[in-house]
Amino acid sequence: MVGSAPRADTWVVVEHPLGWGEAPLARTAHGVRVLMARGERDARGPLRVWVAHPGPHPALRLGHVDDPAEVAGWDLARVAAGSHLGWGAAEVAPLLLVCANGRRDRCCGHLGGRLADQLRRGPHGARVLTSTHLGGHRFAPTALLLPWGVLHGRLELDSAADLIESARNGRTPTASLRGYATMAEPAQVAEARARSLTGYDGLAPLPVQLAGDPAGDRLTASVTVSPGSTIRVPLERTTTHQVISCTRSAERISRWAVAP
Repeated sequence: MVGSAPRADTWVVVEHPLGWGEAPLARTAHGVRVLMARGERDARGPLRVWVAHPGPHPALRLGHVDDPAEVAGWDLARVAAGSHLGWGAAEVAPLLLVCANGRRDRCCGHLGGRLADQLRRGPHGARVLTSTHLGGHRFAPTALLLPWGVLHGRLELDSAADLIESARNGRTPTASLRGYATMAEPAQVAEARARSLTGYDGLAPLPVQLAGDPAGDRLTASVTVSPGSTIRVPLERTTTHQVISCTRSAERISRWAVAP
């Protein structure tokens, strides 16, 4: 799963109580990714919109709109430049979005929806939403934890509940880690490798610098694990056959991995 997190520097989550259909609001541009989401509450009246900025100082802000279509008019280039840094009010508690977009993938719709229902009966239920596409169908159930922009997959009830509890304690479980969306795929792979080598489980991602041609087949990553301490991780582009969706046959895909 490592390295499969979709790239995004800012997340916008729009409460959308009606059917998602073809997800007209879900879009990505200028490093901003917009998702539609649902919770259990009665969503009549003003609808919630979260804006999350992972970055060096992760921030999650909650505001309201009268109609979700209002967000369709947002200029994502301006959002990327910081136009909504003061949106609404700051939130402290983590927000977990579980992909349940059954139109995009049957596994996500079934497994993700069931997991979200179970989580909502737990102590952090008010901080759990179902969302449109998070990528990585083959790793369903998948989830996104905001404001850090870290994605996880192959979740079960206990491991998913632990994501929220661990975040409250400044930790990231690594067994389900797909990667941090603020990083490119090879950097996600190298960062996860450094975690496995050192036992680091902090919520903040480790800084990664890549050397080499990203269009080529080999890179070297330097991962800073502490001041003055760096781990070098060799990376290579590999090709494999994988089933990427419940309803499709195996396909030939390219991905980055730790080189032997």
